[in-house]
Amino acid sequence: MRLRHLGYACINTTLGTKSRTVRLANLRTEAVIPVITQNLEDVRDALRWNAEHDLRFFRISSDLIPFGPLPAFPFDWAEAFDWLFRDIRRLVKAEGIRLTSHPGQYTVLNSPREEVVQNSVDELDFQAQVLKLMGGDTMTLHVGGAYGDKEAAMDRFAHNLDRLGDEARGRLAIENDDTTYTLEETVGLAERTGLPVIVDLFHHKLNPSGDTWDAGLGELLERAVATWVGRAPKLHLSSHKPGTRTGHADYLHMDDVDELVEVMAGVGEPDAPYDLMLEAKQKEVALLEVRRYLETGEGPDRAIPMETPEAAEATA
Repeated sequence: MRLRHLGYACINTTLGTKSRTVRLANLRTEAVIPVITQNLEDVRDALRWNAEHDLRFFRISSDLIPFGPLPAFPFDWAEAFDWLFRDIRRLVKAEGIRLTSHPGQYTVLNSPREEVVQNSVDELDFQAQVLKLMGGDTMTLHVGGAYGDKEAAMDRFAHNLDRLGDEARGRLAIENDDTTYTLEETVGLAERTGLPVIVDLFHHKLNPSGDTWDAGLGELLERAVATWVGRAPKLHLSSHKPGTRTGHADYLHMDDVDELVEVMAGVGEPDAPYDLMLEAKQKEVALLEVRRYLETGEGPDRAIPMETPEAAEATA
């Protein structure tokens, strides 16, 4: 397969965008309107900047609409900001931008606690509405916790999918994580439920399916790609932050980039595209560095400290 789009997440450091919020105690219409306005305008500005720099893949923050799923807050934000959503939607369509989101860590669909599951269902339905209004396509979710019985937890995840609305169910994709659900387990759950799989290679190295991270990887990638049923798969890539076990580095190590591009070249049809979300702290700056490397073969001028996740774990 061939790499089509590189993407980055949520913040454009060049423009200084960020996701603003309000305190729950201050959740009044007059307080939340300027916050939502600025958040959506920041998304629009980032997408315009991305289009000018030929970047067609972007992840929006899950905090653009503060407390949007709360039924106690009757403000019709979708109607009030229809003009901004339409601007963003037109831009996404005109520029061929792939727009995604990644609901936060408290969205746990397989929790044994009913209130957590209901809040997660509400959050996913809400995030799907935001994505739809912007012309986006995919929400990324981790499977969740094991809760002492991983098989039962996966059964609970599959069962609770039926509680989602059509928009959320149709946009949801699941990702392997760095501690609990391996890529093999995530692919198996995806095949069972009909969800697509987002492969995170860094997570797979930290939490491999076999004795080594590369054992059986080709077959797992083939299965993961097949879950997208003809759509371009989405993958994640980050590099290890020295001194941590699971932290993401500011920039990508080009060895990690080469590794992913090489392994994906042996998956699927040679001309079939995939998109790669770079999870680096320096956002679009790190992305442009990777693109330059892929186009010219020239690496960064900076000296990047290198340390494997295994070494960090041993010294933690």
